[in-house]
Amino acid sequence: MKDVTDLFSSTKSGLMKGIISKGGVILGEKVENFKGVLVGDPAFAEGVAKTMEKKVGVKGFISTDELPAFGISEGEKHQLEKTFACGGNDIVVLVADKKEKAEAGLKVFFEEIAKK
Repeated sequence: MKDVTDLFSSTKSGLMKGIISKGGVILGEKVENFKGVLVGDPAFAEGVAKTMEKKVGVKGFISTDELPAFGISEGEKHQLEKTFACGGNDIVVLVADKKEKAEAGLKVFFEEIAKK
């Protein structure tokens, strides 16, 4: 798990700017060999996000599979992939919130995908 808040210091993403301006952080973690899994199974991805919200109160996650989107640029996506040394089938998952909630959210994310 890495704090990648600084990567978004000059982002155009209203979502990320809003979280940072409220004292939140953006945490990320690499998921090996998971490219296409979340976007290929929207019901599974939505279930994971709902479980994260129910258990720890975070609103969900963003994966590099979805980017560019949410105002996050292609350049920011590439920087994330470089930061996490992603291979061709890897993704980075981001959770943005207050630090403790974001950490707990990533933990729940990995618990849920382990069930897949």
